[in-house]
Amino acid sequence: LGPAEKAVTELGKTGGFEVTAVEGYKLDAKEHDFSFLTPAYLAQFDGVMMMSNGNLRFTEAQKQSLLDFVSSGKGFIGAHCASLTFYDYAPFGEMLGGYFQRNLPQGTIGVLKVEDPKHPATKMLGASWPLVDEFYVFGNAPWDASRPNDNIDVLFKNRIPLGFSRDRVHVLLSLDTSVMDMSRQPNLVKGGDYPQAWTREYGKGRSFYTSLGHRDDIWSNDPVFRAHISGGIRWALGLEP
Repeated sequence: LGPAEKAVTELGKTGGFEVTAVEGYKLDAKEHDFSFLTPAYLAQFDGVMMMSNGNLRFTEAQKQSLLDFVSSGKGFIGAHCASLTFYDYAPFGEMLGGYFQRNLPQGTIGVLKVEDPKHPATKMLGASWPLVDEFYVFGNAPWDASRPNDNIDVLFKNRIPLGFSRDRVHVLLSLDTSVMDMSRQPNLVKGGDYPQAWTREYGKGRSFYTSLGHRDDIWSNDPVFRAHISGGIRWALGLEP
């Protein structure tokens, strides 16, 4: 998304990092050419940030090189639809933490419980964070032929290869259904567990993911969201403990 790339570039100027943007949003998915993405190219950088829909046109070697890049001590930052890609490569989900299964209705007023008030991505939030955005529910188990309609992504019908588990990640934010209007939420259960942002140590590297960021304007105009993103990037890059 253009506003996201612009915002991250701006945040880098005050956050201590420089951004190289590939502007993939300007192309149709079938026009993407990732031939430039080699281990030598990646070695120039300290981290990779992704927002992507569907399975990217990476070779198997390129998929592995991305994971090798992170595990070698580099950073990965995923925002919003970064969990909606590489359903054909479960090791990516292992690194990221999980896969998109469905989105909540547009315009949902979510109340996010801050589970780690000291992390660089959440220390500005207090105990809770009310926000209008497109929140996600993640697959809770690998797709199973005996239950063919479960754990399929509702947008592209991808079969989810790996279920989300708190054992794999450190959750930063989750939906607090006890204080949300559940009347328009047929896919949520009051008291259920719905993480929305988390971190993961991966080899020697760090992975940060947030489901937030659907709305263009919060990238441009919401200082709290921008601080959340900047903190996550700085943590993934090792600029903050």
